[in-house]
Amino acid sequence: MTDYEWRQLITDCPQRGYRVLIDQYSNLVYAIVLNKLKSVASQEDIDDCVSNIFVEVFNNAETYSPSSGTLKGYLSTIAKRTAIDTYRRLTYQKNITSSIDQEEIILQSDQKNPEEETEQKLFNQQLWQLIKELGEPDTSIIMRQYFYEQSTHEIAKALSMTAAAVQKRSIRARKRLKIILECKEYMRKDGCYEKLRQG
Repeated sequence: MTDYEWRQLITDCPQRGYRVLIDQYSNLVYAIVLNKLKSVASQEDIDDCVSNIFVEVFNNAETYSPSSGTLKGYLSTIAKRTAIDTYRRLTYQKNITSSIDQEEIILQSDQKNPEEETEQKLFNQQLWQLIKELGEPDTSIIMRQYFYEQSTHEIAKALSMTAAAVQKRSIRARKRLKIILECKEYMRKDGCYEKLRQG
């Protein structure tokens, strides 16, 4: 079935068009999703993501035009975007992230032994709580920058700020996090909380 024929079919008989879409592209979509999510997702998560992709394409079928590109390309683009969004959501929920500051604050664990793994998990939980306590817009900036991997310009647009303001607040927030963590580790040392207030 050609892309033009499918576009007409989805208009004339949506249920049949949906079935044809799944029959023709389920393997492609599953491969895209599996490639992105296999390291972080359960089989149920993967299946849900695949289903969500087909539902989105079906619900927005009227926006697709064969003259603007192939159905395969259109579906692949949506599949990749949805898989990436799902990956970010799952890693965010599980606190599987890259570093907030590559030199100073590391979230990833080598998991060399149970004690180190448990210690790292506790640290991750504490760090996440500290990020939430930064207050807005700093919490959203750090979340978007390091959990969702958004650029400074993307964050600025989402939060109605300038890119320069986002960058400035990000630097300040990371400095605060570093100081807070130092305070927790060396809380008996004089001057720590005064340093935090000045952060």
